[in-house]
Parts: sequence; structure tokens; C-alpha cells
Amino acid sequence: MIGKSAYMDQKFWWEPEEDNPQQLIYSLLESLKERVETRADHDVLHLSLFENYYNNALNPAGYKTGTLFDDDRVTFNVIASCCNTVTAKIAKARPRPIFLTSGGNFSLKRKAKLLTKFVDGMFYEIDLYNLMQRVFLDSCVFGTGILKLYVEDDQVKAERVFPSEIIVDEYEARYGDPRSMFQRKVMPREVVMGLFPNHHEEIAAAAPCDPEDRSYNTGDMIEVIEAWHIPSAQGVDDGRHVICIDNATLFDEKYEKDYFPFVTLRWSRRMLGYYGQGLAEQLRGIQAEINQLLLNIQEQMNLATPKVFLERGSQVAKEQINNQTWGIIEYEGQPPRFFVPQTVAGEVFSHLDRLYNRAYEISGISQLSATSRKPGGLESGVALREYNDIETERFIITGQAYESAFLEAARQLIDLAKDVSEQGKTYEVISHGDKDIEKIKWSDINLTEDQYRMKVYPASLLPTTPAARLQTVIEMSQAGLIDKAETRSLLDFPDIEQYNKLATAPLDEAEMLVEEIVEKGIYHPPEPFSNLQLHLQFFQRAYIEAKINNVPEERLQLMRQYMQDCARLLQPPPPPAPMPMSESPMEPQGAGAPAPTELTPTATPPKEAIDALAEAELPAPQATGAALEGVPV
Repeated sequence: MIGKSAYMDQKFWWEPEEDNPQQLIYSLLESLKERVETRADHDVLHLSLFENYYNNALNPAGYKTGTLFDDDRVTFNVIASCCNTVTAKIAKARPRPIFLTSGGNFSLKRKAKLLTKFVDGMFYEIDLYNLMQRVFLDSCVFGTGILKLYVEDDQVKAERVFPSEIIVDEYEARYGDPRSMFQRKVMPREVVMGLFPNHHEEIAAAAPCDPEDRSYNTGDMIEVIEAWHIPSAQGVDDGRHVICIDNATLFDEKYEKDYFPFVTLRWSRRMLGYYGQGLAEQLRGIQAEINQLLLNIQEQMNLATPKVFLERGSQVAKEQINNQTWGIIEYEGQPPRFFVPQTVAGEVFSHLDRLYNRAYEISGISQLSATSRKPGGLESGVALREYNDIETERFIITGQAYESAFLEAARQLIDLAKDVSEQGKTYEVISHGDKDIEKIKWSDINLTEDQYRMKVYPASLLPTTPAARLQTVIEMSQAGLIDKAETRSLLDFPDIEQYNKLATAPLDEAEMLVEEIVEKGIYHPPEPFSNLQLHLQFFQRAYIEAKINNVPEERLQLMRQYMQDCARLLQPPPPPAPMPMSESPMEPQGAGAPAPTELTPTATPPKEAIDALAEAELPAPQATGAALEGVPV
């Protein structure tokens, strides 16, 4: 008979039959206390090295600060220099998720564009780009940067989370993907009461977090634990989300998502474990050696001041010993002797330089970048860009991870907006476009994940510095993309973005007109000043696609009407009729005189256009810009 495993008797806090998971959660966290405190100590050390400021704890209950070094001590913080430089280099990018359809019709394409604008609006509302810059800096200092996304009062919100607040079982997460995660947060008691008014008595009785030094206590703080467990497998009903304090469970619900509500960014992934390795950890040994060398140099330099030896009993006036040129010192007895101690050996400074260089080699940046200096001999825009490309090759993986974080943020934000909408609430955002402000509701989009795919691109793929922009203008001119007049204009004011908008405006107009017809049944007649030849070509292709996608006949008719109107406007005007000839200049034209002859046009529309548009004469739309009667919008 096979014996019963002890594991089978173990209770887990996420099991559905557990009515009071709070006790099991606190018991589990107590078993992880030693490892959690060790990691927290490392975070405190790295933060102190980064800030040159002593922090004894990141928890507000024990938070205390002070100067790490004496105020008059010389320091050179390579950790701060490298972390700030690499953050400015990578996190300056503003990756933008773009939503694309795969073989979608006009309706899906339109919704995909709306979804892109919708996510843009959500990024703007939660100030995501600024938050992610701080999260990236956290990854440099602590090894792991964390952003939390959640819903509060039917609104999606985001907050930066200190990595020391997040707890996982490192044994369970040895491959980097835990099934359970905890957030330990110290909050004011009155704030917790406001969030959970139905548990007023339990919150009032919760144990306070007393700091070691009461002078640093700014209020009545209590500890709040939020726990998540991802379903063990698809179809398994053991996902759970719990919020509790030491004496009560405040919130308890099923958790069906396959991800935690966090966007995690790591400077460098370890071979094992959930938490990353930061740049501060990689440089802390070098930083400690630099600090010690600078201390020794400063002490030795202070001792290396010139000295004067005077024998006791010597008759020398001390005021005669000064820096006067050709000064005279009168003495009796033994003359004074001057002594200059040996300064710091050159090997010490050489070793210090090696440590500096090694620190920047480990971080992957140059001292020139850290000091915002341009390398000597590189003057052209091409040379500077090639230099930057070489320098940033080290950060390709880190940059890709930073961009992927925005894709994950977009995915979670869409999911949260969907959750709010499914509860019967209207969720809308304001998208700030190039020309106007647009309100977009989730109900106008409501795409499923199998209907689109996400790509991430920088917000601007064009150079930003004036020198690089001018170089781009020159390259565009050499490639024949712009003529001489446009080149001169752009060299005077290199607004490449505006030029691209103007260059693509005719095609954008044609696409907009097609969308108005296909999606809304609204007809706008062609204007003589538009690029009608381009419009005709675009409409011909769009007409075929719309026909394949079973667009209603009424809207296909509008597309044919637009193409016919374009063809008519493209016809050259008929030449003026000749003046009638009279038999005599003095003979008036009588009733029997021949009438002026109407000449037919000397040119006709292109044959391919006529063949494509061989349709019956269509009635003109009733009103410009209005939907046709009987056509669904």
C-alpha cells in the first residue's frame, strides 16, 4: 500500500475551501522572513551607494536616513553616474504600441487604428512614460523595477512599486515564473479604513507598525498584504486574489487571469530566481575601492603641506616666515629648515583611473557619454550616429526589454478597460492626436486578441538633434526623395515630421474618404484641387477589396459614384466654339443663319477607367457629407 504523502496534508491559502486565507498567508510570509530581509538589506545598500546617503530601511515603519560620508569628504559616485547615464540613454525613448490586423477588412482596420489611439490615451492618463523612466532607474539600482496596473473607482491607475515590497518564494520562482506573489505595503490606518469601510473594527484593532525611532513616525501605520495566485492550469479553478491585515481578510475574490498585475523590468536577468541583478550590484565592489582610495588620497594630501623646523631657542621672528619674494629672515643660532612631504604616488592615481574605466566598461557606456561630451574628430551627423550605434550595441537586449515592457503594459491596460466595460460601466479615454482631441470608448473598439497583433515602435523614428536632422535632409535630397527647393526649405528649418505629413496628405485624404463611405455610408464628392489621379487609383483597389469583403451594395454604389466623379473631373475642358462666319461684315446675321456647332471633347477619360466604371448613370447624393437614406451607419 502506498503511503500518504505529507504534502497532501498541507493547506494552501489559495484553495477554494479555505475560508480564512489570512492566517496561512502570514504563516507563509513568516517562513520566508529571513530571505526577504536579506534581499531588503541588499536593496538598502545599493540605494545608499547610489544616493551617497544612508538608508537603514525602505519600509516607512523603519525608515531613517543620514549622510553616508562626512560632508567634507571627496567622493566620486560612478554608480550614480552610470545608472543616470544609461537611464537617459535608453529610457528617453517613448515606445508606442501599434495595433495591426492580419488580412482584416476596413472595419477591423479602423478599429485597430482606434485601439492604437485608445492605448495612447491610456498612456497619457496614467503618465506611463514618466513612470517607466523611474521603473527603469529602479532596475539599474535594485536589479528589478516594477509597475503596478489596477482599477480603482472604475478608472485604470498605475503606480511604481518598490521591489522590496514584492515577495515571492524563491524556490518556487527558481525558473523566474512563480505562481504566487505578495505585495507587503505599509499604509496609514485611516487610508485603509477608507478603502474598506465594511471592516472598520478589524482595521482599528490591527497592530501598528512601530518604527525603532518614533521621531520618524509620521502617522498611524499598519501593514497590508495583497496576495495573488495564478490558476495552476487552464480550466483549474484555484486562482485567488486576497487583501488582508494581521487580524482579518479585507477582500477575497477569484483570480482568473494568467498574469500578475505588474510590469516587471530587470537590468540583468539572473540564471535562477525572479529578481534581477542591478548595475549598482555589479559596480559596488569598484565603488567601495574608489571610495577608499579617495579617502586615502585626501588624508595624504592634507598631511602633505609644507612644514618649517625651528630649533627651540632660535631667535627667529615667526612673522618673518611668509611667502614674500626675496624675503629676509633674521635668525640667531640654528637656521630654520623647510620640509615638503612627499605627495601621493602616481601609481595611486593610475589605479584610480583603471577603476573608473573598469566601471564604465562594465556598464557599457563611455565616460564621454557620462559627461555629455562629443568625441574628438567626429563632426558629421553620419559619424556621430555610427559612434552612437557602436556604443548602444551593448544595450540592445536591455532596450528590447524596455520596449517589451510597454507591450505588456498595453496588453494589461486593454484587459482592465475590458473588465470595466463588462461591468456595465462606460470606459472612455481622451486621445491627443496631431490635430485634435478625440474621445474614444472601449465599446467602439472591443477587439479580441485573435483579431490584432501588437508591434512597438519609438514615438519618433526621426533624429532629434539639429545636426542629425540636417544630415537626414541631405540624405533625402541625395536619394531623390525631395527636390532642390524642398531641400533649401528644410535646410533652413528642418521640420521633417511636418514635411512627411504634407507628403502623405493626399493618400491620407483618399483613405479617409474610403473609410467614410465603407464604415458610415457618408459620401463626400471629389474636389478639383485634390490629387484625383491618386484618389482614382486608390478607390479602384479599395473597391475590389470592399467587394470581396461583402460591403453592402449601397456603399459600393457610393464608391462607384466617387470614381465616376473623379473621371469626369479629370477630363480636359472642351475648347471654345468658333465664332460664326457671315457673308459680309456689313450683313447682319439673320434667322436663317447656321447655329453655332457644339463640338465634342477632343479627349476622353482613360480606357481602363471607362472599362472599370461601365455602370449606369447614378443619381448624385442628396447632400454632401450626409448619410444616404436607407443606408445603415
